[in-house]
Amino acid sequence: MAEGFGGFKDIQRPHPKEDAGYKTIFEKVQEAAGGKTQTYLWYRNAVRREALHYNKNPEKLIRDEIQDRMGSDEQEDENQLRKWAVAGHMYLYEYKAKYADKLPYWDQFPLVYVVKANAKEFWGANLHYLSPKRRVWCVKRLQEGRIDIPRFCFHKYLTEHVDGYFLDLSADEWASAILLPIESFVRNVKGKAGQSSYNKEVVWDDGKDKFYDKIKSRVIVHGYGNTSDREMVK
Repeated sequence: MAEGFGGFKDIQRPHPKEDAGYKTIFEKVQEAAGGKTQTYLWYRNAVRREALHYNKNPEKLIRDEIQDRMGSDEQEDENQLRKWAVAGHMYLYEYKAKYADKLPYWDQFPLVYVVKANAKEFWGANLHYLSPKRRVWCVKRLQEGRIDIPRFCFHKYLTEHVDGYFLDLSADEWASAILLPIESFVRNVKGKAGQSSYNKEVVWDDGKDKFYDKIKSRVIVHGYGNTSDREMVK
């Protein structure tokens, strides 16, 4: 079981601050890398380590989240750690695909903008299926209040197959999150136990011809903060 991720301090906003006034978790990880290219495992562990500084008692935060769902609008979701996905938010988490043997490949560490969710499953766009350059365009549109993401990025995920907790990213974190090299595509090895890594460049190349087949919509944020915050439409 993965260590619990710590989330971030507040709800998603349709527009980030131009200057957040602090280093994001991903900027701290890049700084720790010292300008050197590190392995995927190094980056993943660095993100875990930084996230855990935010929340020292994940079990308490999960209990608080359950209480929030029962409380008034003003008390909802002041926590930083998430056990369930909510539409309109972007999450980073570890994932074990249920039907791994039937998939050509999958991402073990998805970065997903969620468009629909319930307690058992959720649907969203994993931006890791795009090259960093193309992720920038999609996130820019999200920050402008529009979903404009290639259809092939959208997947259904099962909550029980999330290994650990969701790292809930505030909009201020999105721009740095998409540039951190933490995607980890793998595939099952036929006739052998275990999995092998799958070249991310091949994944990105597979999507080139599908980039303009997009799902477009307005951004709707549900579930956090006051009534006006829980349903923001641009």
